[in-house]
Amino acid sequence: SGIPGTEVSINGVAVPVTAEPSIDVKVALASVPFTRWASTLCPEFSVKQIHLQSVDMFGPRVGFLKLRAFIVDTATGKQVPGIAFLRGGAVAVLVVLECEGEEYTLLTRQPRAPIGIHRFPEIPAGMLDGSGHFAGVAAKEMEEETGIKLDVDDLFNMTEAIYGDRFRGMIPSAGGCDERLHLFAHRRSVTRDELDAMQGRVHGAVDENEHIVLDLVPLADLDLITPDAKALSALTLYRRLRTQGKL
Repeated sequence: SGIPGTEVSINGVAVPVTAEPSIDVKVALASVPFTRWASTLCPEFSVKQIHLQSVDMFGPRVGFLKLRAFIVDTATGKQVPGIAFLRGGAVAVLVVLECEGEEYTLLTRQPRAPIGIHRFPEIPAGMLDGSGHFAGVAAKEMEEETGIKLDVDDLFNMTEAIYGDRFRGMIPSAGGCDERLHLFAHRRSVTRDELDAMQGRVHGAVDENEHIVLDLVPLADLDLITPDAKALSALTLYRRLRTQGKL
């Protein structure tokens, strides 16, 4: 169903595209979420047809895109699940604050309607802007969400250190979403007064309707305090890198 669209080249093959009537097909196909997804499909996937189901605009750019693709696995000749929610890459930062011989980490608590939780604890994070400047975006999100100003050199890219070019970030939901998270770490020593001043502070980008409350917790208890996939993944990488002496 849906209005006729156009064709898009995937792995050198012209693939027909249709869309729901409300969708501007040219804008959707030129968007960062779609072009990045199409360019990363492995050659074993033979894409026969794509139907664009919905698009959410973030101002002038495509923020989220949902599609259904008819894809055949050339190795087996069988159809593979092709429903995908495209939101692109994101960054997240594990902040480690050392104070009087103890390590603490910084969580943000904000409303998360998709999971029905009013103040969900998670590590600072944000969507990539398409520039490819992962550390720069991470530093910007840190300042917006926590008030902490960082230089790019203050951030350590843990996913890159662990995976190199094999994987472009941590993948939280491979069965339905293209999201890849670049996980960074930032360590610094702080005084007790600096630590206390962070607890309970309110931050967030007003133009993005963010209302974020900061929560300081012992790093050793992070996995007991939150089920946030970003936090748990970042903690795992952090511990491995610390054990290896790389961080």
